[in-house]
Amino acid sequence: MKSLPGILLGIAAGVVVGVLLAPQSGKKTREGLVSDTDNFFSDLQDQLQDGLESIRKQYNDYVETATDKTKSVAADAKRRAKF
Repeated sequence: MKSLPGILLGIAAGVVVGVLLAPQSGKKTREGLVSDTDNFFSDLQDQLQDGLESIRKQYNDYVETATDKTKSVAADAKRRAKF
């Protein structure tokens, strides 16, 4: 995440240079920019969604492991208390 500002700055600089040096008409350039921007944000949304799903899975695995461990410790305590 430390490199995110650098990446965004690089993208912005690339867009500015691309617009200034574009060999196409303004309309085609704008259409291309809109398309590229839509693709970028769509990909970003997919990556964020994948990241959230990964975090949810890790959290659920952690909760399941903690629950199992707690049940095991409780059962062991009950068993020891009977003796």
